Amino acid sequence: MTQATFFDGDKKRNFQSDDIDMMAKALCGDIIWTVTPATTTRAATAAALTRSVVVRLTDSLGNVHRWFNKAIATGVSIADTSTAGTASIASTTLTLVNGEATVVVSGTAAAWLAAETNTLTVTAATVLGVTVAAKTSVETITA
Repeated sequence: MTQATFFDGDKKRNFQSDDIDMMAKALCGDIIWTVTPATTTRAATAAALTRSVVVRLTDSLGNVHRWFNKAIATGVSIADTSTAGTASIASTTLTLVNGEATVVVSGTAAAWLAAETNTLTVTAATVLGVTVAAKTSVETITA
């Protein structure tokens, strides 16, 4: 496997040939956010909610841009439609290591009713000059 060394400011970074191939894909616009799960459901409850969302920076075939390591301030946000509960995340900073991060979504112990939702949004970001469109993960409460 071929290896190349680049300098990012005063930091020396080594990349494998696979990383360079993926960077080339990104430069050509083949870079998207992938969230798992994109949609999910949960039965109505008064208990506290918790779910994990895996966020990956991938190409259109699902290959992870493992070369990407960065903390993106205001990289994620949370919203909900509950009349009683409140969804939250620990931080709006999205920290990706090897192109991947996990965000824990929590909901307060309250009456989460059918058809209410909590939505995690991964905000649009610019990577290597390419705009990566925002993506959401939505949990819908069912009866």
